[in-house]
Amino acid sequence: MEQPTHNALFTTASGVVGGVGKAITAKPLLLAITLPGLSTVIIYAVVSAVAGYVVKKGLDECSFRIKNYFKKCKNNSDE
Repeated sequence: MEQPTHNALFTTASGVVGGVGKAITAKPLLLAITLPGLSTVIIYAVVSAVAGYVVKKGLDECSFRIKNYFKKCKNNSDE
């Protein structure tokens, strides 16, 4: 099932904003949050989301090629 790219981008951005917002609003953790630590978490979240997106697109491409392969095999056997 194909989904537009903007859905993945919106989901990633809202997840990052939600996670950072939750971390900032947690009062006991507020004193432990530093700007370098926060930026590291954001960078890891973005890299993780990009890696997941690349894997998803790769699996979608594999699925597409396998589906076409079996469709061609079926068409050749029907002839």
